[in-house]
Formats: sequence, structure tokens, C-alpha cells
Amino acid sequence: MAVQFNGKWQATVLAIALLGTNGWWAFRSIDQGITNTYREQALYEYEHQVEALQTLADIAVKGKTASEAHQLLRSLFPQEAPYEKDGSLNTAWIALSLSPEGRVLGVERASAARDASAAASKAGR
Repeated sequence: MAVQFNGKWQATVLAIALLGTNGWWAFRSIDQGITNTYREQALYEYEHQVEALQTLADIAVKGKTASEAHQLLRSLFPQEAPYEKDGSLNTAWIALSLSPEGRVLGVERASAARDASAAASKAGR
């Protein structure tokens, strides 16, 4: 004996499938929105922490001689080799501006270094 399907049954299955998939996509959209909100908040906090730490580091090293700063950087980052270039004492992560007399003026801000790099690349075009 064969089972016969009528149009109502097929329409019901399709409606349930449509509601299920639409529900799934709605859930995913809401979840993605919440995830983005948390990500934006974490980025906001990270940026302000970096700014606060740069200010703290700036206060801690300002006025030191280049050799004192070099020794400090070597003790803090033993895996890095500090070097002087273009009036700065550098490691892979930090750059300290130096005065002509060899004293630390402060920590170079990442945005300032990024802006200088962008200006140099524009000038090279």
C-alpha cells in the first residue's frame, strides 16, 4: 500500500523548514551583533590601556641618558637588542626619542610613528 502525500502536508513541511532556517539566520545575526559589540569594547579598552602605559613609560624614562635607557631596555627586554637610529633608541616594540645631548625626550607614540611612516611612503611616490 502506497502512502499518498497531499499538498497540505508538503506546504506544512516547507513552512516549518522556512521558519527554522529564518530563525537560525536571525539567531546568527543577533549573535554576530553581540560579538561585534564585545570586540569593539575590548578594542576600546586596549587602546586606552596602551595610551596609559605609554604615558607611564614616558614619565619613567624622560630625562634619562641614552646609556641609562639602553641599559633599562636591555634589562626589560633581554631578547631584544636596543639600537639607535634617526635620533631614537629603538627595540622591536618601543622607540624613545633622544635629544641632541643624548637625553631621552620621551616615548614615541605609535600613531606618530605610523603617521611619519605614511608621510614617508607618500613622499616616495
